Amino acid sequence: MIGIFHIRNIGKFETYVFLTLGVFLMACAYYFFVIPSGLVVGGATGIAMIVSRYIPGIPISLLSLCFNMFFLLMGLLFLGKKEFYRTVYGSLLFPAFLALFELLFSNLMFAESDLLLITLYAGGLAGMGFGIVCKYGGSTGGTDIAIKIVKKYSKLSLQMSVYLVEATIIIAGAITFPLGINQGIITALYAIVVVMITGKVSDSFVIGSQSKKAVNIVTDHPKELKDVLFAKLRRGVTEIQSQGGFTEHKKTLLIMVILNTEYHRVVQIISAIDPKAFVYVTPASEIRGEWSSKEEVLVNSDYSPKPEKK
Repeated sequence: MIGIFHIRNIGKFETYVFLTLGVFLMACAYYFFVIPSGLVVGGATGIAMIVSRYIPGIPISLLSLCFNMFFLLMGLLFLGKKEFYRTVYGSLLFPAFLALFELLFSNLMFAESDLLLITLYAGGLAGMGFGIVCKYGGSTGGTDIAIKIVKKYSKLSLQMSVYLVEATIIIAGAITFPLGINQGIITALYAIVVVMITGKVSDSFVIGSQSKKAVNIVTDHPKELKDVLFAKLRRGVTEIQSQGGFTEHKKTLLIMVILNTEYHRVVQIISAIDPKAFVYVTPASEIRGEWSSKEEVLVNSDYSPKPEKK
């Protein structure tokens, strides 16, 4: 499928509305499906679920808030203020929704016996929510910060950092499962399926089902776009001189291949530099030649240009 569209600016109100919706869907997935089933699928809430097994009197929402605040502090110390401000909204809103659900729906938790059904709905809802959050440039904080810290101070790729942090939490959840290690292993296997479904659904929400996309940009500001795209994403850009078929105006076509996770930043950069750019996106099903699949998204790569002097 080919997506053809004009880039539009996204206002703060719309951004926060959809960030709130995304976090709300994720909170629904955790409160109604993940938590009552005992599936530890990683994240700060997964750590909170493990701790609650030993301190049952404390609400999971409060434990989740405590761990989110801990990771926020770690982000401030090791990643800087920009990462702190970027994640603080989701980090506080998620446990707030959990606390609200605990207050309003204390007796409304779906049966934990049908793990397959719970896995499908939990993964689907969490994926939808996380996809919306990513699409609008937000973050739910928690172990996302731990993952970035591991990546920054080790030689591991982003993908391996995710596996290391989340797998550690899932394994801990299996070992500490109240009904024994055998049942814990089963829940861990289901938890992995939840994570896989969440990733697949969130990718589809961000930019579709393909993992890589070819972005074609018809612009009047090729040099500015090339410079910023390379500086912020470390992605090469191919430049082709073109001409409008109707207007016959000279244009420049820029072509680049990106990962789904890089799409939001590309949209931000294009919208900031050339809001009138014409953009169309196609799946990049096969790539040969020099192209790295490593996620080179920089922590502080949000682009906010200074207004031009008239």
